[in-house]
Amino acid sequence: MPDVPASMPDPHEPMSVDVDRLVELAAEIERHRYLLRSAADDYRWRTARQVEYLDPPDRDMRLAHAERLIEALMIDPVRHIDLDLDAYRAVRDGAPIDFDAEHRTYVLRRPGRDPLPVRPGLPEHRLGVIARLAGLGLRLEQIQVVALTTAQVVERPRPPATTPQVSRGTTKASRRIELARRQGREFQAGN
Repeated sequence: MPDVPASMPDPHEPMSVDVDRLVELAAEIERHRYLLRSAADDYRWRTARQVEYLDPPDRDMRLAHAERLIEALMIDPVRHIDLDLDAYRAVRDGAPIDFDAEHRTYVLRRPGRDPLPVRPGLPEHRLGVIARLAGLGLRLEQIQVVALTTAQVVERPRPPATTPQVSRGTTKASRRIELARRQGREFQAGN
């Protein structure tokens, strides 16, 4: 039996990869990178200017951090292989999307087609918001703040298990002593 690396597909197994989908995903990845290129280059330049006088280890660490920040805003071909491209494009292009409060999701109404749900916090929504903001010319820091704050999953607040009890008073010892002195004087003055 010949030695065959495990990474090679089995010739008897049908290909489960949709080549057209991969080509479409690659095109969207390239467009996303193109939209972010200006903001990323500006951020790299500003970071390099800020760290040019630091020691080499500190400079390298900060430059590597800047690259990780930029990479976190990009579409990863492995992690985002299942990205819903229609939902991503709808958010990126700023299509009119309604919010369905009952299901806590955005819904894109398309004529002649089923409504497309776009859940907040999923990669389609987050990456679409990032691409739309980059297309508007925002700086990378501004894009990151919006991506971290508005494009994340919003959890419904849970009510407390028991009603919290609030008792008036202070915990500072000097205030308790002062309060006791005043109460003692008032009691003595009342007699």
